[in-house]
Amino acid sequence: MGILHAGIVNQLPNSRIQAVCEKERIVARMAKSFLPKGLSFYDDGVEMVKKESLDAIFITTPIASHAPIIIELANLQPSLSIFVEKPLASSVEEASKVCDVVAKSDGVHMVGFQKRHAPLFREAKKRLEDNVIGDLMFFRAYCYSSDVIREGTSWRFRSGTGGVLLDLAPHLIDLLLWLFGEVESVSAVRRSIYSKSVDDYIHALLTFKSGLSGHMDTCWSVRAFRLPEILMEIYGKEGNMILTDDELRIEFDREESKAQVYYNQSFDTSVPFLLANPEYTAEDQVFVDAIENKSHPAPDFVEAAKVNSLIERIQTAS
Repeated sequence: MGILHAGIVNQLPNSRIQAVCEKERIVARMAKSFLPKGLSFYDDGVEMVKKESLDAIFITTPIASHAPIIIELANLQPSLSIFVEKPLASSVEEASKVCDVVAKSDGVHMVGFQKRHAPLFREAKKRLEDNVIGDLMFFRAYCYSSDVIREGTSWRFRSGTGGVLLDLAPHLIDLLLWLFGEVESVSAVRRSIYSKSVDDYIHALLTFKSGLSGHMDTCWSVRAFRLPEILMEIYGKEGNMILTDDELRIEFDREESKAQVYYNQSFDTSVPFLLANPEYTAEDQVFVDAIENKSHPAPDFVEAAKVNSLIERIQTAS
């Protein structure tokens, strides 16, 4: 992810990569082979921030290290803008500490929930706000991948860093909060399948303050899901909406109304530079623009901390 963001940011018209911090020599060598020549490389973030004149940093390290790095660098240079990959932290307590520290800084702060910048999800949010399927009744959603299909010893199996609830579920949780608002109540079931200290499967029943209820399933041990996939089915009094990473389908109860179907190709997804899915470039552009305009990108740290809060509520309820 660090190489991805570095490649994108270096091609945006109003930004460039100046330095990289990487402790692992193998990863550093890989970064040097992919990224432009002439970059400064460090194995210590504090040294990098002290020596380089930086406007912003991207933190793409393991989850458990997010909060310590943010707190240390924000205290060192309060004007520094910070982008961190999801989730913001590994616990609510850490997320709260991070928010307190950056509240005193002058930089802008953003968390990498790139699904918010995907055209299909943005269109779905707009249609829900327009009440096109009427008052919402219930939903069901899943996020599946096949990352863990046997026992192992990688970071995914380590508590505080891995676990499906910290690694895969945050994307879906953020989308649910973004689309439906605050959660009123939670009940949940968790299960370890191949792991010993973390969860491989989560089932959570959520009731939102709006009265909407539904359930989400997240599992990274589902075969045939080579890439992570999200599906949401949202049922209203006047129709229903089926949303995936590749398609948005809106069906109406009215006989005279035909179903509306959208694909990624239905939208203008042109971006200044395409290195991965367009939403990655779109979110990086939002972050860079916010630095220039002194605005607040979404989701900022305070909003992203709500994901950590719901994760903890799911853990407590199961």
